[in-house]
Amino acid sequence: MGGGTTIKRKRAGIDTRRRAPAKTRQRDSVTARPREAITPLAPSAETTTLRAWAEVDLAAIARNIRAVHRLLSRSCRLMAVVKADAYGHGVVPVCRAALAADAAWLGVATLGEGVALRLGEISAPVLVLGGLTAGEVADATAHGLSISITSQEMAEIVLRHVGAVPPVHLKVDTGMTRLGVFPEDVPVLLDRLTAKGIPVEGCYTQLACADEPDHVMTQEQLLRFRPALEAIRARVPRALIHVANSAGALTSPHTHFDMVRVGLAMYGLYPAPQMASLGSLHPAMRLYSRVVRTARVGPGTAVSYGAAHRTKTSTTIATIACGYADGYPRLAGERGEVLIRGQRHRIAGRVCMDHLMVDVGDHPVAAGDVAQLFGDAISADEVAAWAQTISYEILCGVGLRVPRIYVHNGVS
Repeated sequence: MGGGTTIKRKRAGIDTRRRAPAKTRQRDSVTARPREAITPLAPSAETTTLRAWAEVDLAAIARNIRAVHRLLSRSCRLMAVVKADAYGHGVVPVCRAALAADAAWLGVATLGEGVALRLGEISAPVLVLGGLTAGEVADATAHGLSISITSQEMAEIVLRHVGAVPPVHLKVDTGMTRLGVFPEDVPVLLDRLTAKGIPVEGCYTQLACADEPDHVMTQEQLLRFRPALEAIRARVPRALIHVANSAGALTSPHTHFDMVRVGLAMYGLYPAPQMASLGSLHPAMRLYSRVVRTARVGPGTAVSYGAAHRTKTSTTIATIACGYADGYPRLAGERGEVLIRGQRHRIAGRVCMDHLMVDVGDHPVAAGDVAQLFGDAISADEVAAWAQTISYEILCGVGLRVPRIYVHNGVS
């Protein structure tokens, strides 16, 4: 996950006609992940060998974390949420960038994700946010992971476990009705855990409507959380309290407590459009592909499956080597746009598994041209709107066969 052989390349989009002297010229590192079915890149290879790729700017990751840090008190820590392969960005490189930018903790969803970090030589504190089975508790201990008690059933698993138990964070269900123990059960559970000598390291809840700062649900959840907070402060004064996600970190200082859990904002996207003025975030991922065919066609020509799209005039249809198997959503067909040679072009017809077609009109587009599917010129939020989903799903959906190209040049 995010590991592999480091190779070198020049960054896509850089004008290579003017070069710095050899002694001062630097190149960016690339990680070709072994699980991807792609041809390994030679040390001097460029993206001309790739049909589609995702450029991940690790400097943007660091910059986004620092932007959130500026909204926090000096004592408030930041957990970088890196579940789902760091939202599709590649977990080990992202973790290294986040930790270098003073992230204090890392958050993952599963035991396997936590173990992958340890195998990637990441030694920082890691919290598994999801529940574990009885057989996974010992593995969490062996790999130095902190775990979440996400239900009463899991609490019993931990209490019955024979052998060392890793530090635990109590998750409290204050209104999401997804995971957690109920607030009224926290005092007794804390007493049972401490009586058995199980280290209680933290306590947290998940805000359901933090992306709507004035939503009454947030205040209701904080009120429900208060008894659990009082119980843990009385019994374990040094336990970490964390409530805020990215939206809370950006908009609601009263939810910050001891630590905030930052996911989407770290990758440069805002949980809601109205938050764009609250921090200087920069998208860290840019998804690129390449034009592989152009065809000059007349009016009435059918394009893609179902022949649902027909051209209205004589035009040029460009085929791009990226489809829903690469992570570009099928529902974005007909509404979506891509950027070629600085010009936006509308997708024509349905997105296919491996390709999509765009109507480029009379613009000079040729096979080999680079197309940006999302990034800075076209945002992941726009793609999400076209596909009737959220930007989280767009980022996490970028497929395994799309290699991640890591750059360190800051924001373009």
